[in-house]
Order: sequence, then structure tokens, then C-alpha cells
Amino acid sequence: MEHRIVTLPSFTVVGVDHLVRGSADGIGQLWQRFIPREHEIAGRTEPAAYGICSVLPDGSVRYVAGLPVSRDASLPDGMVKFEVPAQKYVVFTHRGTVAQIGDSFQAIHTRLLAKLGLRATAGVEFERYDTRFTGPDDAASETDLYIPIE
Repeated sequence: MEHRIVTLPSFTVVGVDHLVRGSADGIGQLWQRFIPREHEIAGRTEPAAYGICSVLPDGSVRYVAGLPVSRDASLPDGMVKFEVPAQKYVVFTHRGTVAQIGDSFQAIHTRLLAKLGLRATAGVEFERYDTRFTGPDDAASETDLYIPIE
């Protein structure tokens, strides 16, 4: 899997969220609820969508499907605003379907980071969907996976 290291400034995402406990069930439905509402979000800063994963103190994960916006963007009813902190990341490019993204994250955390001599640190992980993402079931789709590192 291709990778690169980047340092990003903080940025803001507006979208809908879902609490994940154990399995990632519900994330697909979250995107299905979010996509028809994308047009409600003003102040977009780039043509990409994000899947934000933030681990909560109890071990559950808050997942936000959203769009990057200016900090002062308005918040549509029923949506949340999430501030992604500035961070250094290793970015891996996942090629394949959305259903296979979990396998890529597992490979990253169980093998690839150690192979590269890198260590994940506490922080926000996310998926970035840009023009290379051609559909959830397209094996040729590309999605960048951002893992916070020291």
C-alpha cells in the first residue's frame, strides 16, 4: 500500500455522526443519510468528503461523515461540527471497495506501521474521499487513510 507522511493544520468538518461500539455496523447507513443532505452545508473548503474516527474515553468511536468547511460555517439542523486537530500523519492509499477499508486499517495497524518503523499515536484517524473515489462498490476506487503518528 502506498504511503506518505504529512503534517496537517487543524480543520473543521460538518456532517452527521454515529457512535460505534465494537463493530462498524451503521457507518454505511450513516453515509446513506448524509449524502442526500450534503447540499445543506455551506462554506465548503475543498471538494472532498471525510470519515472521521475519534476514540472516546470508554473505547467507543465517534464516526463523523462530513465535509470540510470554514471554521465559521453554519451548522444545519441535525448535524455536528467536528474540529480535527493539527497533527502529523502517515497516509496510506486504500484501493478497493468501502467494505474492504476495515481490512486496510487492520493491515496498517498490525503490520505496515511496524514495517515502516512508525508508531500510531492517540489522535483522530480519518478517511478522505476525493475524485479518486469512484463509488463504494468499485474495486478501482481510491481512498486515503490518515493515521496519526509521533
